[in-house]
Amino acid sequence: MKHEDYKEMIPARALSALDTAEDRLLSEHLVECAECSHELDSWQITAAVLVLGAEPAEPSPQIRELILSQVRGDTVNVARSKVIPFEPARKNIWSSFGSLGAIAATIVFAALVVYVVVLWRENRAIQRQIAELTTKFENAEQNLNEQKKFAQLLLKPGARMAELKGMTIAYGATAKLAYDASGHAMIMSEGLPAPPEGKQYQLWFIVGGKSPMPGKTFSTDSQGNGVMEDQVPAEAMNSAVFAITLERKGGVRSPEGPMYLKSGS
Repeated sequence: MKHEDYKEMIPARALSALDTAEDRLLSEHLVECAECSHELDSWQITAAVLVLGAEPAEPSPQIRELILSQVRGDTVNVARSKVIPFEPARKNIWSSFGSLGAIAATIVFAALVVYVVVLWRENRAIQRQIAELTTKFENAEQNLNEQKKFAQLLLKPGARMAELKGMTIAYGATAKLAYDASGHAMIMSEGLPAPPEGKQYQLWFIVGGKSPMPGKTFSTDSQGNGVMEDQVPAEAMNSAVFAITLERKGGVRSPEGPMYLKSGS
């Protein structure tokens, strides 16, 4: 479970409204999380203050008179009887009604808190959905801007484009590399697997039988899309083969990892 899931359980715990499984999970979490433990204490203190602060309910004059009449009648009947009754324990009638009022207030308060907790959870869920939609929108907007920038690069005089296809290790992955007459390049990849921790994809420029010239490195998003801008070396402007390998983060001077993408010769 995420930390936010435990936080959502805290108000219900303060009202003893969790089921056995949830209560056990939260108890285990509270042992390790000082933040949640402190928040639970705050909820419990708030609930106790509100319950203790409930005003006793005062009975109406009609109810008061009815009770007193009944008490008087019972007293007369006892006096006429030959049986000596045990003296009943004296009760504070108004305190009893006050207790009932406090109990009723407690029940109403508990119901209101549960309702607030439900609304709070729904609000949190809506906020998460909004955050997810916002992220998707921002990613879509960024991708659109990158596509636009790539197209503008291709419209420049003397611009060229090379298509890279996936090797066996990355079958189905593709990439397009566009560069203008000055060598300013932009590569956009699709379908590459997410690189492991500490790894990045690196671009290479291969000219004839010479050693590959290193380019910059880039990472990919969750859909395998990657974007990177670089500068094509002067000797690779006319007859270069472009390749992408998986290397150490930050790049290397000579290829060490497997080749994922490569353009035609």
